Amino acid sequence: MKRALPPLRAVQYFERAAERESFTVAAEDLSVSKGSVSQQVRLLETYLGVRLFRKSGRKVALTDAGRRYHSAVRNALNILEAETERTVGARKRSTLRITALPAFASVWLVPRLDAFQKLYPHLDIEISADAEIVDFNRSDAQIGIRYGGPDLAGLERADLGKDTLFPVCAPSYPDAVGLETPRDLNRCRLLHDTYWRSDWSRWLTAAGAEDCGGRDSQFYTHYSMAIDAARAGAGVAMGHGMLIRDLLARGDLVSPFEQTIEAEEGYFAVIPERARHLDYVRRFRDWLLTAVAGSGTV
Repeated sequence: MKRALPPLRAVQYFERAAERESFTVAAEDLSVSKGSVSQQVRLLETYLGVRLFRKSGRKVALTDAGRRYHSAVRNALNILEAETERTVGARKRSTLRITALPAFASVWLVPRLDAFQKLYPHLDIEISADAEIVDFNRSDAQIGIRYGGPDLAGLERADLGKDTLFPVCAPSYPDAVGLETPRDLNRCRLLHDTYWRSDWSRWLTAAGAEDCGGRDSQFYTHYSMAIDAARAGAGVAMGHGMLIRDLLARGDLVSPFEQTIEAEEGYFAVIPERARHLDYVRRFRDWLLTAVAGSGTV
C-alpha cells in the first residue's frame, strides 16, 4: 500500500523555515533562493489544505496548524537523523557546533579540544565564541557553554560549577614592582575584563584593600587578552581558577596572594531540544563535565 506522504523536499524546506521563522534565513541555510522556499511551502500548504504561515510585518509566523505540523515534522526528522547516524556510524562525518563564552572558549576549551577530537576523529567541530547569549532558534549551534544568566525554557542544562577568583601576574612581576601585600597593588596596573567588571572590587574588599585601585588600569573586551597582558608582565589580572589552572601549573602565571573569593555565578552547558537526540552532542557534554571536574579550581 502506498504511503500518504507529503512532498519530502517541501517538508524539509518547511521545517527549516519554521525553525528559523524566516524564509530568507531558511534559504541561506539551504543554499537556495527565497523564492524556492516560498514555492515549496505553498506546495505543502496546497497538499495539506491548510495555511502553515501568516505574515507578521516583514516576518512570517506559524499558524496554529503550522505549529502542530512543525512539531510533528521536527520529531520525525530528529528520529530519522538519529537512526541514520546510528546506521552509518563512524563512516558518516558529523559536525558538532558549539557556542561558548569567549573566555571559556579561548582559555579553557581550545587547549583541551584535541583530547576530545582524538576520541571522536570522525567529528568535525565548529566553535563560535559569543559574548551574547545565542538564540538557538536562530542558530545552528547544538550545545552552548554559558556563564550565569537565565535558565531559558526548552534547554537541557548541566551545571559545570562555580569558580574561584584571585590576582595573577607574571612570575617576575612581584619582585619588579615590590608586590608583597594587597595594599601594594596601588603601585601596580590592574588588568580588567569588561565582562566581569565587579571582580576586582569584590576581591579588593575581601582582602581589606578596597581603597587600593591600582596605579592605573587597562580594560579588555576578552578575558584572554587580559591574561596575555598579565603573562607579558603588563600588570595584574584577576584570575579565574578554572580557566587558568594550566597556566599556573606551567609557571606562566603566579598568584601573589592567598586571598581568594568565589565567583558570583557559574558555568553551565545547555542543549536545545532539537539536538538532544544527537549522540555526539551528548558525548561532548559528558566529556565536558568530566574534563571540568578534572581541571578543578585553585
